[in-house]
Amino acid sequence: MSSAQAVLEQIVKSFNARDEAATRPLVSPDVVLTAPGGLDYRGHAGWHQWFQLWDQACPDKVISYHNVIGDGDQAIGEGTFTGTHTGVLSLPTGEVPATGRKLKADFVAVIRVKDGKMTYLRHYFDVMDLMAQLGLVGAPATA
Repeated sequence: MSSAQAVLEQIVKSFNARDEAATRPLVSPDVVLTAPGGLDYRGHAGWHQWFQLWDQACPDKVISYHNVIGDGDQAIGEGTFTGTHTGVLSLPTGEVPATGRKLKADFVAVIRVKDGKMTYLRHYFDVMDLMAQLGLVGAPATA
């Protein structure tokens, strides 16, 4: 049995390489993926949507983890997403056309694994910060 931390590392490596096929054996057919902004995906079809969401919006995307704490079938990690918004970002609220802007978003992810496959992935990130970086809302005020 693979630990959640090991599965997470393999998924991130394949995600950064834009290799969705390499992630398939690591993802449960009934996986649940959620994130701020109404992102809610289920099963292999949902995993494909999740993968394509970021792959299309930011083809040069890179995820890096700075701190991962794992305990068998669960792991929590702090990470950073970087990329350039050169493609359409398809969200539940509508499509965001490419802005050409560089993005850098810190996040926390929670992952659960059963029998070596990811069954649950929950991301937490600052949606307002991401929207400001895309130029969709005003920049945060400074004191």
